[in-house]
Amino acid sequence: MDNKITRPVIIIWFSLMLLIVLSFVKLPVIPYLNNYSSIDILHDLKESKTPPRLLAKLPRTPVAVTGHTLPLTANIIDSSLITDYAADTSANMVAFYKKLEGLKHKKGKVRIAYFGDSFIEADYVTSELRSRLQQAYGGSGVGFVPVQSIVADSYESIHFNKNNSWNDYNFRSNPKNAAVGLSGHVFYSNGNAWCEFGAGNSKFADVYLYTGKAQDTNTAVTIDKDGVKNEVTVNNGAYVNQTVLNNGGAIKKFRLNCANTNLPVYGISIEDSTGVYVDNYGFRGNTGLLGLQIAPAVIEGFKKYFNYDLVIVHYGLNALVHNDTNFEWFDRGITKLVQKIKSSYPGIPILLVSTSDIAYNDQGQYITDPAVPLLVQTQNETAKKNKVAFWNLYFAMGGPNTMANWAEADTALAYKDYMHVNERGADKIAGIFFNTLRKIQRN
Repeated sequence: MDNKITRPVIIIWFSLMLLIVLSFVKLPVIPYLNNYSSIDILHDLKESKTPPRLLAKLPRTPVAVTGHTLPLTANIIDSSLITDYAADTSANMVAFYKKLEGLKHKKGKVRIAYFGDSFIEADYVTSELRSRLQQAYGGSGVGFVPVQSIVADSYESIHFNKNNSWNDYNFRSNPKNAAVGLSGHVFYSNGNAWCEFGAGNSKFADVYLYTGKAQDTNTAVTIDKDGVKNEVTVNNGAYVNQTVLNNGGAIKKFRLNCANTNLPVYGISIEDSTGVYVDNYGFRGNTGLLGLQIAPAVIEGFKKYFNYDLVIVHYGLNALVHNDTNFEWFDRGITKLVQKIKSSYPGIPILLVSTSDIAYNDQGQYITDPAVPLLVQTQNETAKKNKVAFWNLYFAMGGPNTMANWAEADTALAYKDYMHVNERGADKIAGIFFNTLRKIQRN
């Protein structure tokens, strides 16, 4: 008869030896996945190593644009101001500032596309930035929003709800290879899909629906505006179509019902006839490379309706791996994305925003990950190489150990994952960004 008592002991010893071996093996870097930690059960027994110096040095590079030199500190990585590497005077930040100032003197719109990951998901950062810009330059409305979101409950700029009859095809899950929109999503009704939007303390003025090309010749959706129902025929002849759902008359709430299972639905835009609009295109887990999936025809289709005056590219959380020192793959990917944006929006300023601070647990104490300043340096060099503007968010928010301090403060500004800011932290960063824009305008 077998001695089964020894089997658990053998299994435990085998597992222990395997973990010890893995403690000396560095796991491969997989850029497309979120951060993970290497296995090291001997961590507390190993001699502590001094982390690399937190601030890497970059060369001095004052940048003159159209007789206007943006103010820089001696070290670009230490600068909380925006560094503009744009060579084309029509595609630099000064041109954007002039458009903003123009809103004070005449009617018109200034529109900003803000691409990012979970750091801006649920309209974080962009909500407060939009609010401040609209207070200063006019405008009313959240801009573009998808018909549904897994973080819809976290939105403060708008209240929206939906039923479970939408199929969401996106960057991560797209079995039918559907043409996703700028948000990384496209939605199809199961036959009885609806979504509802509430304005909170304000009212909606202009509401537009954005859809793709459907096979049906007569496509209609049902709209309920403050209890008044009517049927609207949806434009569906182009790759991307705009249909007016409300024009001018203020409403508090509206509901969209879609029964057509062949109609690609991207989302809606809520705005007014003038002012500033910031469209949030946050997609969690994105290093920026997922944006390369957006078809040129979709970008061209939206460009007919969204005349962007500034495109912000803000990634980094999902690119950083603890103690990594080589971000060449990230530079290559973001360069492809920036070049795609440049070809899609020629002559439009592009602002590359660095990663925020990220902390890790170093023997019981959370401090800035040594890889953060190296990633920031890579992002600065990417901006310089591609001749676009750069903003060092890592330094602007406080530099080394800011995320740890924010997460552990009595009034916390960040979550205890030491990567993501909470609502208060997001508003603080938006305020810093807004003040940075205003500061440069006054120079």
